[in-house]
Amino acid sequence: MERAIVYAGAQVAGARAVAVQGGRIAALGDLTALRRQFPDCAVRSVSGSFLPAALDGHLHLVEYGLSLGEVDLRGADAVHALRLLEKARAVLPADAFLLGRGARPAVLEALAAGGATGSFGPLRLWAQDFHTALTDPTTLHRLGLDRTTPPGGEVVRDEKGRPTGLLREAAAVPLAQAAAPDQGGRDRAARLAIEALYRQGIVGAVSFEDASGEASVAKATQDLPFRAYVYRYADGLTEDERPQALSRRAVRIGAKYFMDGTLGSRTAWLMDPYADAPGTGMPRLEPRAVQEEMRILAERGFSLALHAIGDRAANEALSLLRTCPTGDAPHRIEHLQIVADGFAGQLAQAGITASLQPCHLEQDLQEARSAWADRLAQTYPYHALLAAGATVAFGSDAPVEVPSPQLGLRWATGADAVGGGVVHAIGLKDAWDAYTGGVYRSVGRRGGRIAVGEMANLALYARGPLEDEAPTLVLSEGIVVHHTEGAYQEEAQEA
Repeated sequence: MERAIVYAGAQVAGARAVAVQGGRIAALGDLTALRRQFPDCAVRSVSGSFLPAALDGHLHLVEYGLSLGEVDLRGADAVHALRLLEKARAVLPADAFLLGRGARPAVLEALAAGGATGSFGPLRLWAQDFHTALTDPTTLHRLGLDRTTPPGGEVVRDEKGRPTGLLREAAAVPLAQAAAPDQGGRDRAARLAIEALYRQGIVGAVSFEDASGEASVAKATQDLPFRAYVYRYADGLTEDERPQALSRRAVRIGAKYFMDGTLGSRTAWLMDPYADAPGTGMPRLEPRAVQEEMRILAERGFSLALHAIGDRAANEALSLLRTCPTGDAPHRIEHLQIVADGFAGQLAQAGITASLQPCHLEQDLQEARSAWADRLAQTYPYHALLAAGATVAFGSDAPVEVPSPQLGLRWATGADAVGGGVVHAIGLKDAWDAYTGGVYRSVGRRGGRIAVGEMANLALYARGPLEDEAPTLVLSEGIVVHHTEGAYQEEAQEA
């Protein structure tokens, strides 16, 4: 057994020192007692408070890694976006895709209307919600999207019926596939994503991937101390695939379906029309058509995760999941940005996880106030779900949002996030549990505690996760995966 490392001087579960050995918490106490218990230990002096390291309950690991190398259009207006894209295109080969992400839908619409897309060559720009994309006329024609529309999608056309280059929902999938990197690029992206998550104090994630993305996650987690619980997109699963271990630290646990679109694109599926747009959104699938397929996957051991942002989508998702047997991990509904009265209690009673991303409010606050002005009391129901006893897991949906626990905590604990009053807000303790124990519970595992025998997943904060942008020291399975200069110092060992 390797010798213990004792971190001393910080608050940690009511003690002032923690001993880590073999990747687990070996003891808690004061430095003098732990030195007697582990006479040959290495001592590292730290200050601050240790908390359980966070997990991200919903992201796209490979896509997040890829996004780190794309043009970041978040917050840019159309003029600024055009300048950023022109600068990026100037250093790319003529036949390479110009890739960007994070634009507001209105910015993509302005770029399309201005005719700028024809000058960029191959182009793939994602809106902030990753449910609307923009491409150039040549690529649009090459993919056949000027002639046909994939089911569950929309090729946006102007008043004369000509395609603008804007693609919504399933219509954007062929473009995403055409612009996708090779497997080596995806492998590198998975590692980059994990390294970036370490810096935020995140040591594991629930990740939604296609088959090649899953392979990249498996490869990265074979040697990096990062736990990945993978949900595959259901339309890419083969009949012989089952939940299984993928690497030392990654496991395929579930299958994902899309019930609807997003708030920003006004494709979230609602029971009543939008306050600021015609219609009730866009269902991505017909519930009766997939009910038997979902039941069969559940019987094969898959946990099912259903993307549902609108209240109609949430109701349909709950009805479907109630008919499916539950295996080692509970079923989940992702996002739940607006729900019907009484929904929280029904979800809790059914034992289904609420997978939420409070950081979406950073971008969606004004959208929600406009689109759901007449029903804000039904939105972002963190408090109601916890009060009903539901399992709540927080994540970021990266690369849609930055995977920052601090950002999520700020919105989850905000007293008046959407205008509905403090009923939406939860306390810091509950919010941190949703980033730690809640994520573990959502995948049928135990974790998120500081106790002897538990995995040594620890994050050291100078003040706290709500005050600090990131921790100063991160341990994942006892291994230091991130530390800032001066985060700890070795003490001289006694003879």
